[in-house]
Amino acid sequence: MTLIDLGNAEAATGAAAAPVNLPRLRRLALVVLTALGLAAMTASTPPAPSLVRPLWTTALQPSDTVAVDGRTVYLNRSSPSGPAEVVAFDLHTGRLRWSTPTGDAYGIRPAGDVVLVTTGPPPIGSTPSAPGPRTIALDAATGTQLWQAAGASSSSPLGSGVLLAETSQSGATTGLRLVGLRDGHQVWRRSITPAEEWTTITEGARPTSIITMTATGDATVYNYDDGAVRHRSRIPWNGVYSATFFPVGAQLVVIRTASAQTAATIYHAADLRRLWLSDELIGYVTGCGPLICTAGVRGVAGRDPATGRETWRRDDMRFVWNLGADRLLLSAAANLASATTVLVDAATGRTIGRPLGGQEAFVAGPAGSLILLRATGRPHDRTAVNRLDLADGRQTALGTVDRLAEQSCQGVSGYLICPRGDTLTVTAVD
Repeated sequence: MTLIDLGNAEAATGAAAAPVNLPRLRRLALVVLTALGLAAMTASTPPAPSLVRPLWTTALQPSDTVAVDGRTVYLNRSSPSGPAEVVAFDLHTGRLRWSTPTGDAYGIRPAGDVVLVTTGPPPIGSTPSAPGPRTIALDAATGTQLWQAAGASSSSPLGSGVLLAETSQSGATTGLRLVGLRDGHQVWRRSITPAEEWTTITEGARPTSIITMTATGDATVYNYDDGAVRHRSRIPWNGVYSATFFPVGAQLVVIRTASAQTAATIYHAADLRRLWLSDELIGYVTGCGPLICTAGVRGVAGRDPATGRETWRRDDMRFVWNLGADRLLLSAAANLASATTVLVDAATGRTIGRPLGGQEAFVAGPAGSLILLRATGRPHDRTAVNRLDLADGRQTALGTVDRLAEQSCQGVSGYLICPRGDTLTVTAVD
């Protein structure tokens, strides 16, 4: 006969006689059931959808030029079997809107309801017998040619007119013309002493004057509206390895490099009066919101534009990018992927949010944001896309896409436009 061990009968009887805490058992059961329900819900909930998704692609050659606005992608296509043309694609769908033969173009600039196309050889590097550049204005909606004229269009802010620079066979600028943006009607034209460089000065996003510089340092300030001479002066320019200048607000920054030393001199743009000279070995100078920034081996410093007085300094950083909206990116190295990078306030140099790590490139995003791009570690054929809020430095992971040429991407609100091999890829960014 088989015996079944029932244990100690007295102990069993005593345990059965103990009172049962029903409320406690109910609470315990509720906790267990809730945990099981949450686990089941988590297991069945699909992952959050990616906020980046490829939309369309088109063929791209190394010689093609790409430009984009909020609605359209413009692509200059060269062809060995026919004339070069500018084609316009709907930004969201990739639908072909129009195509217009233009000849070889090296610049496309959307300007409201007009697209400015610069054709012919660039002013620098052209052969002596080559014709100078020309500007063709196309209707942005239809591609219809509105006008064409000799000279390359400037990159200055546009109002109702566009400034054209006429060049000689040597590449020097010999004439300036202001023409109507839509009708090409000439407002004024002026022949000038052959200039190595020229730039426009803006106030309140409106161009107000033009400054030209000859090879010997003869500088002239012209009124933008009528081409009248405002001021002439001579500033140190020649006898160095290289020289260039650019505007920062109401100031003109002149950069001169001799051997391994780079110096920056800041002038008042209206009358070319010297304001200050950089007092340290610098790598470069750039506008920083309300200030001028110098960057080099000693770090990045924000300076008062009129006096050069140091407002703030970051000894831990070496490179600076001006993002607009009083925000900067500072980095300890030019290679963003291998250096600590921070978002800072342009007026104070104060870090906003946490440092960025491993980013390879950045492009414009929706208003008040920046899109950050970096190659993923695993798998190696993907690009991670993050959004950086410029107000508080908060970062949001948006997802990954097939590997892009991050350094060559363009960004507009809601989209990335990037080359990938022999194609151009348009990606939506939510």
